[in-house]
Amino acid sequence: MHRVLRLLVLLGLATATTPAVAQEARLTFADAVAAAGDNPRVALGRRAAATLHQARAASPWLDANPVVTLSAGGRLTPSQERGFEGGVAVTQSVSVEGSAGLRRDALGAEARWLDAEADAEVLVRRLAAASAWLALREAEQQRAVTGREIESEADFVRLVTRLTTAGERTTGDVAVATARLEEARLRGRMAEGAVAEARGLLAAEVSVPGRGALVTEGAVPEVAVPSAAELQRLLEHIASLPSVRARALLARAEAARAQEERAQRGSRITLGLEARRDALSAGIVQGSVALPLPVFAVGDREFAARHAAALRMEGEAADERVRARARVLVAAHEVEHTGAVFEALQAGLMPACERAVALRERQFAAGEATLLDVLDARRGLFDASARVVRATRDRAWARIALVYLRRAARGAE
Repeated sequence: MHRVLRLLVLLGLATATTPAVAQEARLTFADAVAAAGDNPRVALGRRAAATLHQARAASPWLDANPVVTLSAGGRLTPSQERGFEGGVAVTQSVSVEGSAGLRRDALGAEARWLDAEADAEVLVRRLAAASAWLALREAEQQRAVTGREIESEADFVRLVTRLTTAGERTTGDVAVATARLEEARLRGRMAEGAVAEARGLLAAEVSVPGRGALVTEGAVPEVAVPSAAELQRLLEHIASLPSVRARALLARAEAARAQEERAQRGSRITLGLEARRDALSAGIVQGSVALPLPVFAVGDREFAARHAAALRMEGEAADERVRARARVLVAAHEVEHTGAVFEALQAGLMPACERAVALRERQFAAGEATLLDVLDARRGLFDASARVVRATRDRAWARIALVYLRRAARGAE
């Protein structure tokens, strides 16, 4: 008995200390896209680019530090000239090929590449958030469709049961209708799972895990499709897309690093100035110029590796231009295709399925149609409803993807 009481007390405490069920967090499409723009990858990418810009501005005009040499000793012979001798010398190595300037150029090229990478990441994150929001909206609507299907199938089971009681139908008809109801309930459970998964994916994209169960709010955005002239301008300026610019700037940055590597190991002049005092108290000041002969160590190894990488990256940039152009053309086709599919479903299939269900149910009530005829018509209607929901998402996504690509290209012009 005491154990039971202790268990009840513990359960009561656990219930009292258990946090409340997470509230729903409503999220509009615009808020989801805006939150994706604040992704840590984007923010830290911007900071990385700013760091390189600052490093370029602070980069000195010489690429080597001055060297100070102190020397001290004594003259031993002849004995009458014995005494202290010493001196100080300063030398400075200077790149003949302008290594310091090339270093600033390389830093600037790397900073511009990181800026473009951040722009590309912004576009990727926003498109991902838009897709995740639309996926959650679709899952919510599919769940609503299955909910209506469950209610409709339950009503139909009650109708068949009444007709069976009146002797107009058989118990086999009731069993078939009940099986269809259970099948609809199973689809409802699967729809709930799809909503939970879509919520998790959207939370990851907008960086709000644990804020609550995300629920979409507001209408699906209706964006204006670019005209044929605007689409042609986008294709002509395909190099201004963030992903293409980032690839091209990466190749340029690698080429700049190659020139920097060669200059650092190329021809240099070392200038020196020395002041000495000998044992006879004579002061001496002299200058020096040292010029290594660029015969063996000229930086070819380092330059070759960097130059080869730059060439490979130029190929990747050219490939990205081709792929970006193809993505734009496919996106334009998808806008047209998904729009046509949506119109066919909305204006053609849905009304036809609704009429078929109404006719079959009237025929069934009059004894002119079988149970399977009604079930097939009702299944066709709910399948058409699910397809309309999917087509709505596909149509919106195709338009949003093309418009976002165009905006990204225009922002870089």
